[in-house]
Amino acid sequence: MPVKTLIQQQVARARTMEWRKLLPNRKTAKQDGIAGLVSGIANLPGEMASAVLASVNPILAINTLIVGMPIAGMISSTRSMMFDTTGAMILVAADALGNRQGDDRAQALIVIALTAGVFQIALGVLGLGQLTRFVSNAVMTGFLSGVAVMIILGQLWDLTGFVGEGGSKLEKTWQLITNINDVNIPTTIVGIGSLIVMIVLQRTRLATFNLLIGLGMAMLVAWMFRLFDTDSIALVKDLGAIPRQIPSFDLPELRLIPKLILAGIAVGAIGLIQGAGIAQQYPNPGGKESDDSRDFIAQGIGNTASSFFGGMPGGGSLSGTALNVASGAITRWAFIFQAIIALSLVLAFGNLLGLIPMSALAAMLVLIGAQAIRFRTIRSVLASTRTSSFAMIATFVATLLIPLQQAVVLGVIIAAILFIYRSSSDIKIFALDETEKGLRETEPPAVLPSDQVTVLDIYGSLFYAGARTLGKLLPKPDDAIQAVVVIRVRGRSEIGTTFLDVVSRYAQRIRANGGRLLLSGIDPNVKERMSRTGHLAAIGEENVYLATSFVGESTRAAFEEGQAWLNTIDTKAKESVPPPT
Repeated sequence: MPVKTLIQQQVARARTMEWRKLLPNRKTAKQDGIAGLVSGIANLPGEMASAVLASVNPILAINTLIVGMPIAGMISSTRSMMFDTTGAMILVAADALGNRQGDDRAQALIVIALTAGVFQIALGVLGLGQLTRFVSNAVMTGFLSGVAVMIILGQLWDLTGFVGEGGSKLEKTWQLITNINDVNIPTTIVGIGSLIVMIVLQRTRLATFNLLIGLGMAMLVAWMFRLFDTDSIALVKDLGAIPRQIPSFDLPELRLIPKLILAGIAVGAIGLIQGAGIAQQYPNPGGKESDDSRDFIAQGIGNTASSFFGGMPGGGSLSGTALNVASGAITRWAFIFQAIIALSLVLAFGNLLGLIPMSALAAMLVLIGAQAIRFRTIRSVLASTRTSSFAMIATFVATLLIPLQQAVVLGVIIAAILFIYRSSSDIKIFALDETEKGLRETEPPAVLPSDQVTVLDIYGSLFYAGARTLGKLLPKPDDAIQAVVVIRVRGRSEIGTTFLDVVSRYAQRIRANGGRLLLSGIDPNVKERMSRTGHLAAIGEENVYLATSFVGESTRAAFEEGQAWLNTIDTKAKESVPPPT
């Protein structure tokens, strides 16, 4: 058989195997189907609640579940991560929508999904998946805790049927508290009652369907109330009829992009951060590492696809992923089955979904918001460092007082400032002494000893303020005569001019009293940089020892050179003393 034909057969076989990987496996299809059925039924109420949170027709959130979720799930590197609407993303998006109403509000939300998706794809294509690491756990905890509180406060009017003068969520809450007698009694009974049912069922075997059962009971009670007063309890259909149809392609209103691009970036960034957290909590089977950039692209494609089929923004959903895993999903096909189940429910019961009381969905959002507050994580941050605690608290307060997209940016800025401060102050110096057991770290002398070689090792960042802090911690050289200092800087390939300035001045002060400063473990690139900036001439090229592949070799060579230099000076001093007469 010709070699060319053999190669073509192997390529065809490989392609067939790749396609087979995408097809459902008979061994796992049954379990994935069950997981899709459970998640599809259980997640549908959550989608409607997300739409209520954004004050749009529930079909927008349902379209994201039907279209965006399976597409993102099949592409992402984190196998179990579910793409879905999340409270944090929707609250930020709703904050950017302002006073838009009706179809204009829905179209603007769809455009935010589009801009968020394009932003996420761009970051993923550029391989910037590691950017999520720059948002500290403290900042994200403060932000998500603030978002959870805002979700709870934002549902109190719908939960009780209270109608006031508007304002921020804090202002609305205060209006409710000061006018508690104006609540709608039937609405409050349905809302509080459904909340109690959901909480109680959460502790039973029916926990997976507690939201669905709570909504069903709320519909029954609301129907009984509306027999006597048709306008006593608001229903989901008041937001607009839920169409019983398959999501259809519809081009977003691109003219809105310039006004909403910043909101899309903020929403997209939050989705990426949440997705990165899911990748850490739900690692892939077999220990295969997730690819953050690929997850970026998956979420971006999911959002972009959703926007072209009338969907709202989505991202990595922790609660959706947890339910998917708990339901026994094995492969990505569980997402496909879930989308099919959700679509079937909409086609079969679209009119019935519109009869769900708004107060019951508000109760669901209150429960979701309460569950989103991770008290264990909050306690962990508070028990760590004061800078982390301050960053978390500051971000939390900012989330309550200023627009959400500004709050998360402010939190990142605060965390960056605190990181720089902590890095600049967390500098430590140790003196190295050689013993029979090896090198021993001891506290460095406050004053540099004369006629002795002192080896110093440095811990901490040497950028900017950290280098200046180092200058204040180095042993005082002014009273030291003929002292030799060896500073070990192995592994620091990005030493800046601030550190080189500090070391050069220190070398001059030591030299003024007849001593020497030597640098060991210097990276070749750093030495070249020192030559260009003039620091090599200031310190002396003979005093710079390049790092080798053996740890400690350059430091030992510098120490021996310093010791030999001291011995030479001591010998010359003895020879210059006249013999006794």
